[in-house]
Amino acid sequence: MKFEGILRTGHAWWKQGDEDDTWSKKAIDNLMKKLQKHNRESLASLDMALKNAGRLPSDCVTIPRSLDGRLQISHRKALPHVIYCRVYRWPDLQSHHELKAIESCRFCFESGQKEICINPYHYIRVEIAGVLPPVLVPRFTDPPPKENGPPPSLKKWQELDSTTQMPLNLDSNAIYRQQQMQQIPHKPDAMEIQYSLPAVLGTVPVPYPEAEHWATISYYELNTRVGPQVRVSANEVIIDGFTDPSTNGSKISLGLFQNVNRSPSIESTRRHIGNGVKLTYVRHQGTLFAECLSDAAVFIQSRNCNYNNSFHPTTVCKLVNKFSLKVFDTTNFRQLLVECAQRGFDASYDLTNMSIIRMSFVKGWGAEYQRQDVTSTPCWVEIHLHAPLQWLDQVLTHMPASPMPISSIS
Repeated sequence: MKFEGILRTGHAWWKQGDEDDTWSKKAIDNLMKKLQKHNRESLASLDMALKNAGRLPSDCVTIPRSLDGRLQISHRKALPHVIYCRVYRWPDLQSHHELKAIESCRFCFESGQKEICINPYHYIRVEIAGVLPPVLVPRFTDPPPKENGPPPSLKKWQELDSTTQMPLNLDSNAIYRQQQMQQIPHKPDAMEIQYSLPAVLGTVPVPYPEAEHWATISYYELNTRVGPQVRVSANEVIIDGFTDPSTNGSKISLGLFQNVNRSPSIESTRRHIGNGVKLTYVRHQGTLFAECLSDAAVFIQSRNCNYNNSFHPTTVCKLVNKFSLKVFDTTNFRQLLVECAQRGFDASYDLTNMSIIRMSFVKGWGAEYQRQDVTSTPCWVEIHLHAPLQWLDQVLTHMPASPMPISSIS
């Protein structure tokens, strides 16, 4: 039949995300055999649905329901409609709880009939409690600047977050030379923010004692957090893919994190994490560096880094082996806090995003990839920096109803 060649060999145009190629092809072959045996008429409906991506109404595409309702593909058992929605539409789909049939679907899984509709465009995706929503990266078609100029106006830069364009992914090979760590200065006095109040009141200093833990790191597989959150205090922390049970605080081995719902695609990615990434926190300087130790690249989204380099706020930078990147600069953050405090509460609160850094291993996301958001990557971490949040909280706490000018942050 003419559709067989399209559905069997044309997977380049339907393939999404990180679903394992071999497993996906076996799933397609299995579907073809069942349709040819039980429902050849549905081949045309499936072909049309895939070609127009659901833009036009299509009929149900059904296969027989097994005794337990599940379908086995290469030692993996799952519900049929989940399998083909994962293959054709959502590679990060976890379970049938995230799917809801459209009203016109007569043989949806929930109907309990002897036939099950596996038309991926007869189902819509719904949010469920406890699952992290996707962080979308807007589209962008302009090439990155050849030379980085001064950072743009913060107000205009923050407004870019609301655009519908997606930035190009940036490669450390093309943008950065291998960096040397800056010399650590002498420990300064306690950091403080000073507000410019009316002359009668004088200046109010708000001191910030250094916190023992400088960050909290969470590990995710697709859109689900796996394992406990880790609070780090060591100035150098390595996140790798091994199973080192060491508890000295300077290493996080992702191989120790267990997930009963882990797919073969995620397992394959975890095996390539290897030596991972080293985070170096220069405490007295307030800067954070990330160095790729793995043979596979790491992908980093840091709004603070993007602002300092005049990139779009949501740019994702690719970091290859032995390259390092300054992913947070406290000095620049405190300068931005001054500017935002003059603009009011909302502008200051927007800086919260600058204290969060997202980093994926092996697989990237963004305009150059099929994965459009970080929650579609198999293995990634989210780093919450404590000090910037503390400073921001202090500013917001002392901020009156109307914008308060700030003279300096020392």
